[in-house]
Amino acid sequence: MLWIGIVLAVQGIGSFVTEKVWDTEFGVTALLPDSTPSWVSIAIGLLGLAIIVISASRSRKAAHN
Repeated sequence: MLWIGIVLAVQGIGSFVTEKVWDTEFGVTALLPDSTPSWVSIAIGLLGLAIIVISASRSRKAAHN
């Protein structure tokens, strides 16, 4: 589950940055229509970060038990 979070975070935030700096997209958001707002990239990245946090907290709880 941690790897899914990392991939989503990199794809979402990376696509947002490349869209703003170089006016291009890659990864997950490149598959979306051109009319998709740029905040969708941030949402994908934040979802990835949330998955990373949840996965890390579950790992800590399992290590303490």
